[in-house]
Amino acid sequence: MENQAFLDYGWTGADSPVMVKPQQIGMETRLATLEERSLWHRNIGWGVAGFLGTALLLLVSWWIPRELASLRESVKADGASQLEPIKIDLARMNALLQLKESKSVPEAIRLGVDFSQPKYAIGAVKAIAEQAKASNIETSASVLIGVNERIKEAVEQYPALLDPGWSTRLSLVDYRSSLPLDKTQVNSSPPVLTSRLTLVDGGRFDGNARGRQKLDGVHWRNFTFTNMLIEYDGGPMVLENVTFINCTFEMRYSIRSGKVQDMLLAQNPVTGSFA
Repeated sequence: MENQAFLDYGWTGADSPVMVKPQQIGMETRLATLEERSLWHRNIGWGVAGFLGTALLLLVSWWIPRELASLRESVKADGASQLEPIKIDLARMNALLQLKESKSVPEAIRLGVDFSQPKYAIGAVKAIAEQAKASNIETSASVLIGVNERIKEAVEQYPALLDPGWSTRLSLVDYRSSLPLDKTQVNSSPPVLTSRLTLVDGGRFDGNARGRQKLDGVHWRNFTFTNMLIEYDGGPMVLENVTFINCTFEMRYSIRSGKVQDMLLAQNPVTGSFA
C-alpha cells in the first residue's frame, strides 16, 4: 500500500523539477510587452510635453510680445496718417484766422506759419496766399520772395514735400499777379531774339477767367495777360516786358520752371530768357 501511495502522488522533495504551465509563460510575456509599451508611450509623452512647453515658452516670451509691438506700431502709424489731414487743416485755419484779424500778410505769416513743422507751414502759406488774393489784401513782393525761399529750403531738406511745396509756390505767383504792377521797374538788358522762337510783339489776351495760354516756344514782347490760365511745360521761351494781371499759373515742376516761378515773383512786368 505504501508503495502504491508513492506511485500515486510522486516525490515532492527538493530535488524534484518545478513544473510551469504554458499559460503562466504567456501571461508573463504579455505583461513584459505591456510594460515595455507603457514605458515607450511615457517617454514619447514626456518628449511631446517638453516640445509643447518649449513652444509655449517661445510663444509667451518672444512671438506674442513681438506681434503686440508690431500691432502697436501699426495702430500708431494708422492713427498718425489719419491725423495728418486734420493737422494740416488746423494749420490752415490758424493762418487764416491770423490773416483775418491782422489784415496783413507779413503778420499772418509771422504768427500763423511755423517752419519748424514744414508740412503744416506749407499748407498755411498756401491758405494765406489764396485768401489774400481773394480778399484783395496787398503786400510787397519781398514778403512773397522771402517765404518762397523758406519753402524751397524746406523741400530741399524734406524731398517728400516737393509736390505740396510746388503747389504753394504757384499759389504765391497767382497772388503776385493780383498785386499792383511795378510801374517803376526798368529792364535795361532785354533778351535777344532767337530764330528758334516765334515773336509775338505787342497785344493782350483777356480770358475773363476762362482763357488759357501756353508760353513755351514764343518770344513774348510788350504783351499783357489778364484773367488767364497760364501754362508752361519747361520749354524755351522769352518774356520781354510781359505783364500778368490776376492770372493763374499751371506749370510742371522742373529746374527751369522753378526759375520762371522765381522770376514771376520778383517782377511784373516780367523780362527774362529761358532758351
